[in-house]
Amino acid sequence: MPITTEYAKYFMDPELNHSSGYFQTPETSLDDAQRAKVTAILDACRIEPGMRLLDVGCGWGATARAAARDYGASVVAITIEDDHLSYALEAEKDQVGASRIDYRLQRWEDFDEPVDRIVCINAFENFTEKKAFLEHCRRILPEGGVMVMLAVTAQRPMFRVVSRQQVITTAEEAGFDVDVSESLADHYVRTLEHYCANITAHLAEVASFRGADRAKEDIEWYETCAEFLRTGMNDMFEFTFTARAERSNGVEDATDTRSG
Repeated sequence: MPITTEYAKYFMDPELNHSSGYFQTPETSLDDAQRAKVTAILDACRIEPGMRLLDVGCGWGATARAAARDYGASVVAITIEDDHLSYALEAEKDQVGASRIDYRLQRWEDFDEPVDRIVCINAFENFTEKKAFLEHCRRILPEGGVMVMLAVTAQRPMFRVVSRQQVITTAEEAGFDVDVSESLADHYVRTLEHYCANITAHLAEVASFRGADRAKEDIEWYETCAEFLRTGMNDMFEFTFTARAERSNGVEDATDTRSG
């Protein structure tokens, strides 16, 4: 069952980031951690005003809103969840930069337009065709184009999660130079701890539309995910991919027409 907007409001930050925050200090709040994460990722993209940014798996639109409002990007934000799209469109009505955001109900496989920058925040883990995804992103970026991806990894592949090295190797084969952060697992653990505490604190309220049993299952799931990260079964990194001039594995040149 997808996370609905009304449920999300009870345990996520006000911008509804269903992804890891970046906690600067032990006292950092979930709200501040999520703002720090969005800023760090968009800064790493090296966005210039007017550049076209693709947000893959945009969720409720937090990063897209920040990119348009604070960086002057022309954003295409895609999601496969109707509820997320409805919220994002409603939230943009009176916002500065709203006219620069094109929210779409669309899969990444069906997006084939040139862009200057790409972000993908804790969505890559859910993709089945990871090699095809990275090759696809390289095709729609120009030489020197940047993609920043926050992703959970696993030293031994589990479910759809793959290792840090596999991500690096696959991206290099697709035509990217790759930079990787230090481990960010502790940040995701703290994010998940906030989620569990917030659901627990509002269990009575969410039970009416989520169901008490399902909400408790969600707590157990987030606790399990946090434990995987604590014990090293999973990890998380911020990957910065820069498109090289040469291509490999038959990846063809992207269209030369770009904004910015």
